[in-house]
Amino acid sequence: MRRSLIPLLTLALLGAAFWRSTTVRVDEAEHEDPTLAEDPATGALLLDLDDDADSSDRSRIGALLERAIAPFDWAPTSLGDTLSESAQLHRLTVPESELADIRRLLRGDEDIEGLELERTWDLPESAEAFTLEAATDTPEDSRGRFKPDDPYYKHQWHLDQIQMPDAWARTRGADVVVAVIDTGVLSTSRGRFKQAPDLAATRFVPGYDFVDKDDQPDDEHGHGTHVAGTIAQSTNNGLGVAGVAPAAAIMPIRVLDARGAGRWGSVAAGIRWAADNGADVINLSLGGGTPSQAIRNAIGHAHSKGVVVVAAAGNTGRGRVQYPAAHRFAIAVGAVRYDETLSFYSSYGRHLDVVAPGGDLRVDQNGDGLPDGVIQNTMVRGNPARHDYIGYQGTSMAAPHVAGVAALLRASGVRDPDAVERILESTAKTKSDTRRYGSGLIQANRALQSSQQGSAAGRTGAALGLGLLMLLGLRRRRKLGAAIVPTLAVAGLTAGALALVPWHIAGLGVLAGPAAGLAAIVSPWLLVALGAAIPLLGAGLVAHRPNLAAGLSFGVAGVLIAEALTPNVVAAVWLGPVLVALAAVATLIGRQTARKAS
Repeated sequence: MRRSLIPLLTLALLGAAFWRSTTVRVDEAEHEDPTLAEDPATGALLLDLDDDADSSDRSRIGALLERAIAPFDWAPTSLGDTLSESAQLHRLTVPESELADIRRLLRGDEDIEGLELERTWDLPESAEAFTLEAATDTPEDSRGRFKPDDPYYKHQWHLDQIQMPDAWARTRGADVVVAVIDTGVLSTSRGRFKQAPDLAATRFVPGYDFVDKDDQPDDEHGHGTHVAGTIAQSTNNGLGVAGVAPAAAIMPIRVLDARGAGRWGSVAAGIRWAADNGADVINLSLGGGTPSQAIRNAIGHAHSKGVVVVAAAGNTGRGRVQYPAAHRFAIAVGAVRYDETLSFYSSYGRHLDVVAPGGDLRVDQNGDGLPDGVIQNTMVRGNPARHDYIGYQGTSMAAPHVAGVAALLRASGVRDPDAVERILESTAKTKSDTRRYGSGLIQANRALQSSQQGSAAGRTGAALGLGLLMLLGLRRRRKLGAAIVPTLAVAGLTAGALALVPWHIAGLGVLAGPAAGLAAIVSPWLLVALGAAIPLLGAGLVAHRPNLAAGLSFGVAGVLIAEALTPNVVAAVWLGPVLVALAAVATLIGRQTARKAS
């Protein structure tokens, strides 16, 4: 018996090593680079208290503030403008002459997580955009496994570059929420704001406007709408262009104004709000050269809640990744052009994680008659009621490609943000210069394949554990009629094989329209039918071979239980309980076939 357990323990150790969440960049002291110009100061202080600070702690700190700024008036119970209740993040507008005294008295206080002079970040500088008014009528082709019917998809070289035609056949990102923390999104029509036409079929969840402090995060710039389109543009709708994760939901968070500038406090509060209100992925296509403690704390909070944070590396063209991309728990994204070389504007350096399509408007390398920008539907600058299909360039455009693929990975069952980053990096198309390209160019289909292989490991582990439990129980009762090791070997092989079956495309898996609705019904029913049939048929066909019959049943049961807990199939809520019930039936069949004949 001891010898038979050695292979099982080995498998368990290998599985634990495979599933262990990877650590990200080591936490380093972040210092400002004196060679770069500082981001503009707002004149205010950001005070970030410990989340567990109570009213007495706040009153004590208020009293310290009153002492620091005397003889100027300050109420001891006031901590200025509260930007985030949950984060206890406050903006203090105090006399400039008193800043040194405030810092001296408050720095090092155990209830203070951060105290800093607030600055503003803005959108990375980018060249002028172009519209599709000059688009040429190029012939359509079939460059991938699935090609959406959006007429301008032929100009979206950037989606082919990251394997979207193959990835779309696996998942579309359903039930995943991506927060776009930016200039807002034209997600609805009200007043002078008109919804971007190609976002009409995109799903949105409530967001917030930290500029105007209301629940209407309308875009007055166009950048946020463009970013949201790359992530989840309505796709295969016969209109315009496509998005990376078209079934994902967008959570619009406005932290940048009509000029594309925003205060650190608003950005930090926006990150915190998104993490606390259901975001699975956060996209930050903004930044600057100076680190912010409040924003780093907010990103750390989001990471602790399982949120994947993706950020643009910056458009300085220099060897230093900007913030917030350089913060520890953010995935820093650089930009490449059509020929997969680093775009001239892209920031790079030791904090860079991956690269994605960002474009280069100076060239037309794909020969479609247009500059090689990233095309999405957004407002014409200065007029939120007028829209066009506009090409931008920048790491701002590269980051949402990664956020979209992260959404696809979340939809496929990968919940740990460190695991998402590990998969993105390990499956990227590697380049020789890691300082300029990080782990390489993201590849959506390869990432999803890797997540499915991880799924196989988890489902195999479930099958082995379940089978071992049943077999040891029978052995203790002296009723075991099957050999443990061969039975578990069959269970493991069965679970591994079934986990790799693409159930999500087993039933006419296409992208949108009536057939997609059919696929969402057919694929789960196929899984249910096979889950019920395989153990029964197996037990009947190999009735005189208990090792095979029991192993087959335990393997199916393990897959069904794991699928119910961490689903790879997008399906209705009824699927989980049905799969658990079928797993129980398969387990009983396996137990019966493994019993010693009476």
